[in-house]
Amino acid sequence: SSARGVRVELAAAKLARTTDANGEFFFSEVAVGDYELLALASGVQPLRVTGLHATADAPLVVPPQTLQLVNDPQRLAPFVVEGTSEDRQRFGGGPATFPPRTAVGNLDLARTDHDAIPFTIYDREHIRRSGVVNLNEYLQRELLDSDASNRPPEQDGGGGNSAPSYVTGSSNLSLRGFESADETIILVNGRRLPEVLTSGSDGKPRMPDVNFIPLSLVQRVEVLPVSASALYSGNPVGGVINIVLRPDAEATEVTTTYTNALHRFDAPQSSVSVLHGQTLLYGALRLRLSATFTRTEPATEAELGHIRAHLTTPALADPVFRATPNIRSADQLPLFAPGSTSVTSVAPGADGTGGLAAFNGRAGLRSLGLFDSVGGLANSSASLDFPYGRRQQGESYFGSATYDVTPWLQLGLDGIYTRTVAHRGYNVFKGDLTLDAANPLNPFGQTVRVALVETAPSLGADYSEARVDFSSFVLGALVKLPADWRASVDAQYGRNLTHYRGLAGVDNDRWQQLVDQTLYNPLRDTQRFGPPTAFYDRALKYYGARDRFVTLGDYTTLDAAVRITNQNLTLPTGRTTISAGSDFRMNHIASYSGRRTYGDGSLTDTPSPTSARTVQRISLFGEVQAPLVPARWLPSWIHEIKTEIAARYVAADTSQESNLAPTGGLKFDFAGGFSL
Repeated sequence: SSARGVRVELAAAKLARTTDANGEFFFSEVAVGDYELLALASGVQPLRVTGLHATADAPLVVPPQTLQLVNDPQRLAPFVVEGTSEDRQRFGGGPATFPPRTAVGNLDLARTDHDAIPFTIYDREHIRRSGVVNLNEYLQRELLDSDASNRPPEQDGGGGNSAPSYVTGSSNLSLRGFESADETIILVNGRRLPEVLTSGSDGKPRMPDVNFIPLSLVQRVEVLPVSASALYSGNPVGGVINIVLRPDAEATEVTTTYTNALHRFDAPQSSVSVLHGQTLLYGALRLRLSATFTRTEPATEAELGHIRAHLTTPALADPVFRATPNIRSADQLPLFAPGSTSVTSVAPGADGTGGLAAFNGRAGLRSLGLFDSVGGLANSSASLDFPYGRRQQGESYFGSATYDVTPWLQLGLDGIYTRTVAHRGYNVFKGDLTLDAANPLNPFGQTVRVALVETAPSLGADYSEARVDFSSFVLGALVKLPADWRASVDAQYGRNLTHYRGLAGVDNDRWQQLVDQTLYNPLRDTQRFGPPTAFYDRALKYYGARDRFVTLGDYTTLDAAVRITNQNLTLPTGRTTISAGSDFRMNHIASYSGRRTYGDGSLTDTPSPTSARTVQRISLFGEVQAPLVPARWLPSWIHEIKTEIAARYVAADTSQESNLAPTGGLKFDFAGGFSL
């Protein structure tokens, strides 16, 4: 009789099903490889079926099996187990493992490092053992063709030239020196990861931020460091990075990571990730849910001392922006008694009200140490609290559902939302102010210049805050056709939204006016005593308005594709893979007002708004992977000759993309493991 309610497991694939009333079960997709099947039920002995080999897109039928009752004796025949050790690869990520094809899974063909156009593959185990917290850090270590001279914004410690906290994007991953966001393409499951475009910066799209993808979701990373304009949309003359997400799994995982230095400095990086997968409706419905939380703290100059190790002593006539204000005579005259020096500095802890007596014993003494803020990071190389990076925390939520409507139709929906909050600490402003001889604040009786470093402590160390939101949704359908043909159609909507609250700078003319009106005293220790209210209201410039977030970037993309593939087509030369189809892409950036104001609400200048822009393009593509000649025609010293040919025709309302882009590859596999 039929065995209903038997639990059937494929442990290697982490899949399980329950037999129906006819004693039958069905796994919709499994990766290529060898498997052992285990059947469990109450009152019967466990049944193991070995030697099951799954091939790409080819159904595997398990013959009928007989379950033995627990009380039935069973004699086992003797057997010998033989095997060889796993091939340990020194480079790359290990053996090729392909997640099963699903409606919202990897669109791309199965890529390996043995193809005619070889990819470099990094698998999940290699990534897991690296101990990194985010994907960019891992790729930074591994990709030899990436831009080693460029660092991502979250690791940028460029002092006054460092990127603002609202700037994101994995700019360091540009391959072979091609820096444009359209010259090195980053994909997730074969679909374009939307670029980052922030209004108010340089107006150019930046490379996508791969850190939007939690490490816990990554199955493998495929890298092609050659021109691939025919294989993928866009103009990837530098190369392609495809991030393949994990397949469906029936399990619950909790992963935590913590890294830090062992001595000298404290720069912890931590992450916590929860992943749950479950199958319902006798395996027809597969769900995945994931949540990831990360936090990064940068090292500071106070811990590392790189800047202090290279400080030089400036000339007497030069402004010196250091710990306390440095004062010099505007006319290079003695500041104290005749024949005395023309420079001095404010004593630590001075509040600016002590007159000339506050400078007793400080003739010729300049302040040459670095500025020490009141607490927290300070975004300037003139500060001890300068961060070599930025404080950043992120959260990511992912959900996926695939449903087998019929044995030949599968529907799927993926969605991901991430938020990154970043700070660089206090904004630091350098001022070289003039204190006239007649100014009541001036105790020197002559015009002097005061070089100082100023912050805005009343706003708080984390006032300048960036909130970068990324969301993406994929809806797809996969149709199984006769003779191993597959047809798929899918659409992806992505959005990058950047909100920023922060300072756009200081108006130096207004700052000087506050000094002239005796509303701002430059002769105080700016490390301990903050500026007056008038400085916040009349000199500082704010994005949008004070204490409000402004939208600096609202960038959306819409991608749609239809394709037909066959990865098991038999031609006279051998097993062949064919893929062809069409895709559509639309990019849109919203308008930006460019408004900046003073603290009192007045405009700093005439706004420079940018209008909304939309770019669209459509392409047709085809790709063939096949042996060039039948294996039986080859001499014994040549095992195989592989070829790969692809072409893509692009029509766009911009001239930045090629109209026709062909790509081809040829590979000879010789005896002894050599290839050409």
